[in-house]
Amino acid sequence: MAVLPAGASYNEFCSYVRDIREDVHDEELEDLWEWRQKLLTVKVDTKSGWRSATLSPDEQHLSNHEVDKKRFAEAKSQGRNIERLPEKAYF
Repeated sequence: MAVLPAGASYNEFCSYVRDIREDVHDEELEDLWEWRQKLLTVKVDTKSGWRSATLSPDEQHLSNHEVDKKRFAEAKSQGRNIERLPEKAYF
């Protein structure tokens, strides 16, 4: 069975649900329709705008841990002496 498109009407939604479950009451259909409308408005923020503005193109697909490891390896290869701060650093 195909997935119901986002722009489906209420009647299309009702027939879709009744194809899956035949014993659906009208009240339940209205509740399901309201939930569907709410779920269609959910947006997921992946921070891709922030990552594209702050990270170089070769680092944008990496996790924060992988970016840290990459930068540490690059600094070591350039001959820098990198020492990590203790967990509680006092300045």
